[in-house]
Amino acid sequence: MQSVNFEASYPDKEDRLLDEKQRIARKAVEMIQEGDAILLDAGTTTLQIAKELRAFSNIKVITNSIMALNELRDCRNIEVSITGGMLRPDTLAFVGPMTERSLEMVRVDKTFLATNGLDLREGITTPNMLEAATKRKMISVAKQVILLADHSKLGQVSFCKVADVTEMDHCIIDSGASDKFIREITQMGVDFSLV
Repeated sequence: MQSVNFEASYPDKEDRLLDEKQRIARKAVEMIQEGDAILLDAGTTTLQIAKELRAFSNIKVITNSIMALNELRDCRNIEVSITGGMLRPDTLAFVGPMTERSLEMVRVDKTFLATNGLDLREGITTPNMLEAATKRKMISVAKQVILLADHSKLGQVSFCKVADVTEMDHCIIDSGASDKFIREITQMGVDFSLV
């Protein structure tokens, strides 16, 4: 059994379940409209969303991800902002008080949230306290919060709780989810897409 403190590095996760992450990202992009301001959390699935955004001509993107910033750096049709803050080398994410302060200055239509663990009883979790606090701030500044979780995250619990699953406006999960998980999330009344 994996420790609640375990966290794989970004390079270790980047190509893992890539097809599932790309399907999740394509579904997420369907939820974006021209004129939206969106917040992309740092993660390997949110990076796949960033790769799909070139088709838009009028959106604003705020991110705490170096990888998403790098993907969008030459897109003249997208206004890109980076949060700044303390860089976590394992996740290539900016986190911490400076990140949270920069997020306080904005309001977005949609936050696309990554997670290390999605357990229907324990909620959305991550191994790092600063990442958890940053994610909570991302939730608080959005009109709509969309959680992205490939099936390897389902039933996993990490050290720090971010939020309850019922706090999400929508969850996008790949079709590798178990029948039991689908049955239970449906019974909870959580809005989700299976891709």
